Amino acid sequence: MSESYGPIVRLWGIHPSKLPAVGSQSEDLKVLLASILLEGLSFIDTVPSEIPSVEPATELRSTGDLWKHKAVKKYDGSTAPVHVFERTVDADTLGIVAQKNPGLGVSPNKAQSELWALRRSTHEPKKEKGTADWDEFVRCFKEKHAEAESIFTPGVVSFKRLQEWDCSGIEVQLEGETWVDWTLRREESVHDLPGPLSKRVFPVLQATAAVRGRKEFMIIQIAIRASDDATDVAVHDGPVRAAYSSIERVRELEGGSLEWVMGTVSDAKGLVPMWAQKLGLSAAIAKDVGMFLRWIGEERLKGKDADVIGDL
Repeated sequence: MSESYGPIVRLWGIHPSKLPAVGSQSEDLKVLLASILLEGLSFIDTVPSEIPSVEPATELRSTGDLWKHKAVKKYDGSTAPVHVFERTVDADTLGIVAQKNPGLGVSPNKAQSELWALRRSTHEPKKEKGTADWDEFVRCFKEKHAEAESIFTPGVVSFKRLQEWDCSGIEVQLEGETWVDWTLRREESVHDLPGPLSKRVFPVLQATAAVRGRKEFMIIQIAIRASDDATDVAVHDGPVRAAYSSIERVRELEGGSLEWVMGTVSDAKGLVPMWAQKLGLSAAIAKDVGMFLRWIGEERLKGKDADVIGDL
């Protein structure tokens, strides 16, 4: 799949006026979903598929040097190492994207560069300590992403689902694959920040889909910009509105292991300078792997009383 830069899955996000209308028909939703999927796959498919050496002297050279391999992290909760990458999309490139898509409402000369941080790890599909099986990944990320994340991530205070569209029967053909089992939701989560900083609320449009006949699914979250109408968003007591877009994929590899990739770009806004945010972004997303696998190991011990996975 050739490299391209789309207008939707970006840090500048989507304006509420561009969201599908309540009760939109499948064919109308399909156009948006196909665009989101194409952008997400085009971007994440440039991540190297091979596992780089853990030797510090070895540097991984990725496709066109788009993704820079930064580190290999290991966490107590996970038996698998986590490989961390970064990629910058420069302001000039995004300015051109904005210019070609005037309906975005983004001024080309105000487009800012994006720093994407990404992690990649591979896991044995087992219900054992330090790893998780396919059904557990599907439940916790494809089906109940926000619910699971709000439990195993300490910084997430709460989440709210504001809207969900009926995607029944939608199929999208792309690169010889058929993507089915679509969901499209408008959600927001409230996060704690360290020290005296105010909480942040991250509103997103979340799309999920799976490949028919193969173990692979995607979760793509797009920041939702502030509306011109203050009544358009839920009222919060204190949190600062922030922005977060992400692309996440879980799939079975040829050898049977599960690859888990997640890339994100964010802006906490408020008084936190962007340079400070960029310093900690890669490490923050890498920690999620250990936190999730430690949590799900503890949940298995609860049996049917477990949150999210109790009926698996």
